[in-house]
Amino acid sequence: MGKPNDLRQAVGRLIVGRIEGEELDDDTSDVLEKGIMGGVVLFKENAKDLEQLSCLIGSISMRTSWEPLIAVDQEGGSVQRFDHILTPLSSAMALSALNDPHEAACIAHLSAKQLKLLGVNCVLSPVLDVLTNPLNPIIGTRSFGSNPAQVRELGMVVTKSLTDEGIIAVGKHFPGHGDTIEDSHLHLAVNKRGAKELWQQELVPFRACVQYSPAMMTGHIWSCAIDEKPLPASLSYRVTTGLLRQYLGFAGLVFTDDLLMKGIADNWELEEAAVLALAAGADQLLVLGKPSQVKSVHKALMKAVKSGRIHESQLAKSKDRLEKALTITGQLTEQPKSRLERLHELKQLLSVDHDTSLKAASRAISCLRGNIPDLTSGWWVIVTPDLPRYALNLEQYLVKYSKQLLKAGKIQLKQVRYLPDPTTEEIAVVAEQCKGQGCIYLTYRSLLNQGQIKLGKSLAEVCKDKIAIACDVPYDLMGLPDWDNCLATFDPSDLAVEALSLVLLGQHLPSGLCPVNLQVVV
Repeated sequence: MGKPNDLRQAVGRLIVGRIEGEELDDDTSDVLEKGIMGGVVLFKENAKDLEQLSCLIGSISMRTSWEPLIAVDQEGGSVQRFDHILTPLSSAMALSALNDPHEAACIAHLSAKQLKLLGVNCVLSPVLDVLTNPLNPIIGTRSFGSNPAQVRELGMVVTKSLTDEGIIAVGKHFPGHGDTIEDSHLHLAVNKRGAKELWQQELVPFRACVQYSPAMMTGHIWSCAIDEKPLPASLSYRVTTGLLRQYLGFAGLVFTDDLLMKGIADNWELEEAAVLALAAGADQLLVLGKPSQVKSVHKALMKAVKSGRIHESQLAKSKDRLEKALTITGQLTEQPKSRLERLHELKQLLSVDHDTSLKAASRAISCLRGNIPDLTSGWWVIVTPDLPRYALNLEQYLVKYSKQLLKAGKIQLKQVRYLPDPTTEEIAVVAEQCKGQGCIYLTYRSLLNQGQIKLGKSLAEVCKDKIAIACDVPYDLMGLPDWDNCLATFDPSDLAVEALSLVLLGQHLPSGLCPVNLQVVV
C-alpha cells in the first residue's frame, strides 16, 4: 500500500464518509481514488448479502492508496446494520443483564470474528454512556446500564474482545450522553451535571477505557460544566484536547460523531464544523452524506491548513495515530486470506453462532415482577405497538415454537396492534378485543408515550391472565403498577423477540438481572 504523499491525501485521511447503495458509484470511487476520503461507514442499505457486501468492501480497498477505515455501527440490539446477514447481537443492556462478563466477551468475540472475515476493521462500539435519565430518547438499551462501575467493566470487556480479534473499537459518546433529554440526531444534547458529578458518573467508564482503547468518539453534547457557552464536545477544544487528551491521557484516535446530525447542522455550517472539530483535536471526521459534501469539507480543511488555522503537524499526528490503530487489525502486516477463503470460513460460523446468541438473549430476559403465566393452554391476545422501526412480531415466533400446541387446539393466539401513543378511543377498542382473555402486553418506551400507560391500566382491568413485557428500556414497568407479572427484554430486536417466545413457552429460563435503577424519580 502506498502512503499519502501530499497535503490533499493527508487531509483526505481525516474524512470518513458513506456509500449509497450496494455498489460503488462513480462519485464515491472518485473521492476514494483521489484521496479526498479516507474511509467509510457502512449501513444496512449497503448490505444485500454476504457475497455482495464482501465484494463492495473489496472494491473500497482497491480504490484507495492506503488501508482504509471500513467501519460499521454494529452495537447489537437496536443498532446493528448487518443483523440480516450476520449473527444478530443482543443489546448492550441485555448483555449487562446476563451478569456474566465472560459471556458478554464471548458475544463480542463472535461479532468481531465475523466482521473481520467480512473485511470490516472498525466498529463504532462500545457505548460507554451511563444511562441515568429514564426519559433519554436515544441511548436507552444501547447503554450497559445505570451503574458506572458496571458500564466500566463491560465497556472494558467489549473493547478488549474487539481489539483482540483485530478490530478497532471506538468507545462513545464522550464525555457522556446518558443523562441527556435530547437526541443529538435532532438537537444539540445538553448535560447539566456539575464537574464532580461528571467525574463520578459519566466519566467513570471513559476514564478506565482510555488506558487501552484504540479510539474514542466525541458526541454532539454540550457539557455545561466544561464549556460556558453552548458547544458540543465534538467541536470543543476543552473537551477533546483539554479533558480527553491532556487530563485523561488518551493517546488513541478521536472520532467525531456524524457532522451532518442536527445537533451540529442546526447551529454550524458543515464546513466550519469540520474545521472546528479538527482544531479541537479530532483525528477522524464522520461526514456521512453525499460525495459532494465530502468534497466541500475537504476543500474547507485544505483552506484551513494553508491559512495556518490548522497546522500541518496536527495532520502528521493524526496520521500516526491512525496507522498505529490499523496495526491492531493486522492488515498492514499479516498475509491476508483470499476473499473466498474468508467468506467460506464466515459461513461456517453463522449457524453455530446464531444458537449461541439466541441462548444468551433468552438468559438476559428478566422477570422483574411476579412470574410467567402458563401459555401452553387457553386463548391469548398479543397486544403489540405498531412501530416503524421494530417489528416486535411475537406472534410469529410463538407460532413457530408452539406448532404442536396450536395443531392440537390447546392454545389460540391473536395479535392486536396499537399506535405507539394510543388515543382514548383506540384504548377502548383494544380493551374490548381483549376482555376476558389472556393478555400479553408489549410496551416500547411507555414513559415517552403516555397512551401506553393508559392502555395498560385498561387492559389490567378487563383481562384474565396477563403479563406485561417491556421490549426496550425496563422503565416502562414503572408506569404499569397494576400488572403483577412483568418481564423485560432490554432489547427491541428480532433476536430478543424470538428469545422472548422461547421464554414464554417455558423452553428457556429467564435469568437476567436488571442493569438500571427502577427507583429513580422521573
